[in-house]
Amino acid sequence: MYKKYTHKLFQNSTALYDDFIKFERAISDLGAEMKVNFAQYEIDHLAVRVNNCKDAEIWLTALTQCGKIFCDNVVNGRVIYLIELDEPLDFLGQKVSIIELPFPKNKIYPQDGWEHIEFVVPFLLNESIDEWQERVITQFNLNYSQTLQLKVSAPKAEREQLPNPSIAVSFVDKSLNHTTVKIHPYSIKTVVLSEQVN
Repeated sequence: MYKKYTHKLFQNSTALYDDFIKFERAISDLGAEMKVNFAQYEIDHLAVRVNNCKDAEIWLTALTQCGKIFCDNVVNGRVIYLIELDEPLDFLGQKVSIIELPFPKNKIYPQDGWEHIEFVVPFLLNESIDEWQERVITQFNLNYSQTLQLKVSAPKAEREQLPNPSIAVSFVDKSLNHTTVKIHPYSIKTVVLSEQVN
């Protein structure tokens, strides 16, 4: 029996807490398959995915009761909210303060709720995007896994000044674990601050 989590986000919803614990276990399992020791990397933020605007509004209300919106930018044609919690969540032994909440567009997700985490592997000096992607894929031996799939992309926000390539890793078979781990060269706060530079 686990000790009741006292974070404000979960105080009125045992189901939401249970979903969070399942998400943490699923990410831990995915990390083990990737052979990533999360203790060696700072988990930048956690992300929620929903399939309709009503659920997105419910999540936004719950999250803003525990923190504040520090960014609501348009990325790939949809608004993505970034909420900074007043009290961080404990996740895999780390304190994580940022929650990403995109409002739905036209993609249907297999499951509503907690969906992915992101951590940072910084660019090396004078490293190009292609070189960074190749290094990260090689570092985690991602090209040789039969159980994992990769999605390499470069999401672009309006006003964004920094290159923001992404490597998303998930299980090929999502029937038991739909979660994703994403790797970026910059923290989300660094990217947001770059948008404010004229």
